[in-house]
Amino acid sequence: MFAQDRFDIFYISGNYNFIGTTDANPDENFDTYLMSNLSVPIVLKDSSVWFNSVDYQYFLTKNEYLTSTINPVDQFNLHGILLRTGYVHRFDSKRSLQILFVPRYMTDFKADFSNSFQLGGILMYEKVKNEDYTWKVGVIYNNEFFGTYIVPVFYLDWNMTSKIKVKGLIPVYGKLYMQPTEKVDVGLHFIGLTTSYRIYEPGYENTYVERKTIDVSAFGNFHLFDNIFMEARLGYSISRDYGLYAKDDKVDLGLPLVNFGDDRIRLNEEFDGGAFVHLRLIYSIPVD
Repeated sequence: MFAQDRFDIFYISGNYNFIGTTDANPDENFDTYLMSNLSVPIVLKDSSVWFNSVDYQYFLTKNEYLTSTINPVDQFNLHGILLRTGYVHRFDSKRSLQILFVPRYMTDFKADFSNSFQLGGILMYEKVKNEDYTWKVGVIYNNEFFGTYIVPVFYLDWNMTSKIKVKGLIPVYGKLYMQPTEKVDVGLHFIGLTTSYRIYEPGYENTYVERKTIDVSAFGNFHLFDNIFMEARLGYSISRDYGLYAKDDKVDLGLPLVNFGDDRIRLNEEFDGGAFVHLRLIYSIPVD
């Protein structure tokens, strides 16, 4: 696989996170989600690309810590629909500039559409050093419900040897691949995400949930047949939290791992992490 780059056209994945119970609530707590993505790049005459991608996310979480000071509800259903569309201008065979528009609809499907809509964007510069080493540098912006959120990012795609590869968008995600056979990759994976969703449950009117995750895992990627792949992960959530806040309770500026001007009053308790399992089915095509 390392000798031939591939592009993921479509994937669908599921995740189940085990959360411990307490004496106060012996019922099982859990966090599960479904994600899917469809990407359709359109190659233009000058080898530049108009990139299009649509994501759907569904999170179902049941946890005693969701219970707030205003309502005993302990379960949320959260949905995210994300569009990434924009221009990737190729200066030459080794340099390109990526400008993407990223609107989001983040909601429990009960809140008003106008209150559940977010705007964002991605700007990245790419440099191909050689066939084994590519890097990008840029920034991701989104107007989360808690305020402006900015993530400086560094992308790395490096074939260290014929059997070892590092790939990731730091600090969002990263992978260390090892390839024992032509049809199997194994390795380590991490992902750290912050997203927010508008809530309109009875008793939770005019609130939002800030979802934070830091997951680490071991994975196996298997070439099943033709262009179909399956990836399985087993890992632990160092952090997996759903913070509940009033609609107008915001920060001055959000960055990875730190917020400036964060005087918000949280309406529920912090979550515990836990072990998780993840399964992903991928349709991936080879590219030149």
